[in-house]
Amino acid sequence: MAESDKVIKVVMKATGDNYEKVSTFTAVAHETVDECLTDDISVVAPPLVIGRLGCPVLDRLLLRLGDGQWELPESVDVTEAELAETLMLPIETVARYPLVGRFGLLARCMDRLMIADADAERYLRILDAWLAVFEPDNDGRPTPYSVWPLPGRDAFEGWLLARLDILHKQGYSVRLANQEMDGVRGQQHMYVDGRRADVVLRFTADCEKGSSEDWLVLENKTTAVGIGALDQLALSVDWLRAESRPGQVHGMLIADGLSLEVERGLRERSFEYHSMAALGYRRWVRLHSPLKPELTRDATTISYPQNLSVRTLAAALR
Repeated sequence: MAESDKVIKVVMKATGDNYEKVSTFTAVAHETVDECLTDDISVVAPPLVIGRLGCPVLDRLLLRLGDGQWELPESVDVTEAELAETLMLPIETVARYPLVGRFGLLARCMDRLMIADADAERYLRILDAWLAVFEPDNDGRPTPYSVWPLPGRDAFEGWLLARLDILHKQGYSVRLANQEMDGVRGQQHMYVDGRRADVVLRFTADCEKGSSEDWLVLENKTTAVGIGALDQLALSVDWLRAESRPGQVHGMLIADGLSLEVERGLRERSFEYHSMAALGYRRWVRLHSPLKPELTRDATTISYPQNLSVRTLAAALR
């Protein structure tokens, strides 16, 4: 996908760079922010400030803004220890809930486009002009940020099943279950209550994440999700366990971002989570898919984080 011509023209006017350079860089900047957000990394590059509400690191940053004696640093792209000291948080919390700022975004964009370090200042001007598009309006309302959607769940499922080596590298020696060998359908296995599992995989050997003969139930979502997705996964795992088949049953949620409530619930149930960005699906779609997908929603879908007004939130916290 590409950034809109309206945005590209604004950036061209601000920087004096040509259409090709601006369109290429702004598209990658948008994709980079998308990958951060859907991989649950907060973006703090004012006037673009986006992150999950309830994130303890972002909340502390906003709280410090509200005391009237502190301003945002030039960038949050510092070491975890430095950021922990600045925000007065345990370093473990900062490590669990990472932030990325304008210099971090610039570095990721330059790496993706293989831009030389000598050109960093030129491309920082383009990035800053793109970020300025999200300035608040005259009433102080921030300009919304839209995460570009992905193809539907069926497309992702086919992509993953053709690339199970991605899970092998994560420590899962698995294959798709099948009726003949396992008595279980690998796709859309039906339980006694009529509920269906998205995907059921079978471990083939003892490995980091399980033992031979264990099972892995996948719940797949191509949107950001709330607690309903965890409920669906938990029910699928529990129903497969109730079938009393040999081996343990493990659960994995794959989604394009999730709420903090889901994150905590996954830890409590010892379920795994992988984002579409971390698995490489977002990048693959960008490089290979001719589709221009529209956001597909279900009962578990939640809205992606929106651009926050630092000024408005800081005032609200006073």
